[in-house]
This record gives sequence, C-alpha cells and structure tokens, in this order.
Amino acid sequence: MKKAQVFLRDDQRRGLRAIAARTGRRQSELIRSGVDMVIEKEGRKKEDWKAALQGVCGIWKDRDDLEEWFRGIRTDLDSRHKNLFAGKAKDQ
Repeated sequence: MKKAQVFLRDDQRRGLRAIAARTGRRQSELIRSGVDMVIEKEGRKKEDWKAALQGVCGIWKDRDDLEEWFRGIRTDLDSRHKNLFAGKAKDQ
C-alpha cells in the first residue's frame, strides 16, 4: 500500500470518527472503502457506455427504407420551421 494524505472538512472528520467508533473499523479502512466505491461507480459508468454503444451498433443495417424515412423527417422539420418562423421575417 502507498500512503496518501487528504484534507477533510470538520464534518467529514467527525462523521468518519463516529462511524469508526460505532463499527470498530479503522478510519483508514473506511476511507479506502469509499475510494473503492468511487472507482467502481466511475468504472461502471464507462463500461455501461461502452456496452450501450455496442448494443446499438448495426441495429439499422437491414433497413432498406432509410432514405424515405429521413426524407419524411426533413419534410416535417421544414414544415415546423416554416410554421415557427413564418411571421418573424416580416416583423424584422
């Protein structure tokens, strides 16, 4: 193990001391457990992202209607844009 020094707020120090007294565990052990939890949580986020990306990779590979589908989306967006900004050009 390697030594690391950290600064704790007074409330963190009191809470850590209270948990150590109540559980009989050393403060250093509690700190290491907290560090382990952060590492696990952050590592899981990264792996979840990778798994999600791999899960969606290629989901549209067998579709043959994408050109028509995108044309419909573009037409809808153009229509919404015109309706939204129809009076703006006249007012300026």
